[in-house]
Amino acid sequence: MSKVHDNIIRDLLPLYIDKVCSEETITMVEAHLETSKSLREELDKMRADLRIPRDERQENRKDAETIKEISRFWNRSKWKSFLKGAAISVLVCGVLLLGYIGLFRWSIVPVPSEVIAISDVGRLENGKIAYHIALTDGYESNRAKFEMDEEGNFYVVPYRPLIKSKAKVDIAVSYYSTLDYENYVYSEKYDGKEISALYYGKPEDSVLVWKKGSDVPAASEKVEAWFQP
Repeated sequence: MSKVHDNIIRDLLPLYIDKVCSEETITMVEAHLETSKSLREELDKMRADLRIPRDERQENRKDAETIKEISRFWNRSKWKSFLKGAAISVLVCGVLLLGYIGLFRWSIVPVPSEVIAISDVGRLENGKIAYHIALTDGYESNRAKFEMDEEGNFYVVPYRPLIKSKAKVDIAVSYYSTLDYENYVYSEKYDGKEISALYYGKPEDSVLVWKKGSDVPAASEKVEAWFQP
């Protein structure tokens, strides 16, 4: 059975919370959550962030009115300069925080194809196509997005922040997978159709994993063992 990577489930959590995905996706996510404590904690945090009780909202409005009254008072007092200085300090801290998130946490840069290594492409005994993906430059990639077209081309695009994080091991990202999940996503979008080619990277800068009609050798014993339940 194919193992779904944690990053894929992480990308699906917002859809799972909003209940805008299929029953099959819900079943897959819940099955994966049972085996991953870290993902369950992320799910709980997402849900907590979305819950804002009515009483709290009313209290926030009261607080806002109170702040307005305080602001009027300070504007008429000798502490006006102090208040402005404090506001500037808060603003600067906010800008620095957003800058940190944007540079170190927000994954917006696609991983270049020259560091994407595809190996061990083979056909399992059950007929599925398996492969191994690795990023060879030693930097982390904590998010992946999908791009696809009606011709059956499917692109898995790993992303990184502007400032990359060096991994503790030589190869930061390394795992085996099959075409199962990619086919599922493509079928959901294009009414049951299957992909005809799988790539890693942006369409204009990608590495071919598999193409329909290509000669795929039998998977090695090592790969077969990886996918054993």
